[in-house]
Amino acid sequence: MPEFDKLFTLGHIGKLAIKNRVVMPAIGVNLARLNGEASNDIIRYYEERAKGGVGLIITEITRIDDETGVGTLKQLSVTSPAVLPQLQRLVDTVHKYDCKLFIQLHHPGRETSSRLLGGQQMVAPSAIADKQVQEVPRALTVAEIKDLIQKFINGATIAQAAGADGVELHAAHGYLLNEFLSPYANRRSDQYGGSLENRLRILHEIITGIKAACGADLPISVRISADEFVEGGLKIEDSIAIAQALEDYGADAINVSSGIYESQQTIIEPGNYPQAGKPIWARPLKNKSKFR
Repeated sequence: MPEFDKLFTLGHIGKLAIKNRVVMPAIGVNLARLNGEASNDIIRYYEERAKGGVGLIITEITRIDDETGVGTLKQLSVTSPAVLPQLQRLVDTVHKYDCKLFIQLHHPGRETSSRLLGGQQMVAPSAIADKQVQEVPRALTVAEIKDLIQKFINGATIAQAAGADGVELHAAHGYLLNEFLSPYANRRSDQYGGSLENRLRILHEIITGIKAACGADLPISVRISADEFVEGGLKIEDSIAIAQALEDYGADAINVSSGIYESQQTIIEPGNYPQAGKPIWARPLKNKSKFR
C-alpha cells in the first residue's frame, strides 16, 4: 500500500539506526521479579515481540526510585546495579533479532497507591489529589526534586550499562513528569512551577544530565500527553510548545499519547473509539517541530 511504503525501510532516532519504522510502545505486563529484576517470563515476552519483526521495543514502566516511585508490584527497575545481569540478558535476547530496545524511565507521582509504597504518602509537584486515585500526595521539596532528577539520570546510566539502545522518559498519562508539566497538577510558585519554562525545568535538567552522563549519542525519547482532556490541563497548543522546548533540550524523539488517569478512556480507548485516532494529536506536534 503506497501510504505505508516507508514502514519497512531503515529509520533513525538520533544517530541510532533501526531496521524499520515499526515501534512497540510501552505496555505494562507486570512480569518482572518483585525486586525489579527481569524475569525469565518477561524476557520471553519481549523475545516473542522481537521475533515478530518489530524494529524497536520500548519496555514497560521501569522505576527509578524504590521509595515513592513504585507504580506496579512487579515492574522492571533501574534503581541498583544489582539488576544489571538480568537486564543485560533481556537486552541481549532482543538484540538477537536485530531489534533495538529502549528502557522507559518512570515515576508515578500521585498516580499510585500508598499501599504500593509501604504506607508512605505519595509525592507530587503539589498536594492535589488525583480524582481517580483519591489520595492526597505531599508536595516535593526542591531538594527531593533534585534527588529524583539524579535518580532518572542514574537509571539511564544503568540502562546504558545493560546495553540498552536508548531510554524513554515517561512524561504522559498523569505520572510525575507529566504532573510537573501540567498547570492542572502543578501549582508550585518556585523554580519548578508557574511559567511553562519553570514547569519544563525538571525535564530540562533530566535530559541535560542524561546526555552529560551517558554521552550525547544515547537517544532519549519523551512520551507526552498531547491533550490531557481535563479542564485546566494541557491542550495541543501547550504540547506543541513543550515538544519544541524538548527538542531544544536535546530530546531525540517524542512519543505522543493522551490523557491522564482522570481521562483514562483516552489513554486506553474503548472499542467504540475510531481506530488509529492518536495521529490527530501527533500531527500538529510533528508539523511544528523538527521531529520527523
